[in-house]
Amino acid sequence: MDFGVILDNSVTALLNAEALYLALAALGLNIHFGYTGLLNFGQVGFLTVGAYGLGVGVTYLELPFGVAVLLGLALSVLLALALGI
Repeated sequence: MDFGVILDNSVTALLNAEALYLALAALGLNIHFGYTGLLNFGQVGFLTVGAYGLGVGVTYLELPFGVAVLLGLALSVLLALALGI
């Protein structure tokens, strides 16, 4: 049993981009709800719209990843403009 490979795989999984952005979203919700007591799911809505745009751009439109990220960002901005933020 090679513990170096196991440790390397564990650290890679821990520092995965998905884990990092979900941790960032959880920190934002903790600050907003945990410290102020205000229940606001606007952050989650913008995160969801951006992630959905990224997924659709990569999967169905077959865009490169960077362009799909810009598509997700643009969709989040359009939602913010539609809601008047």
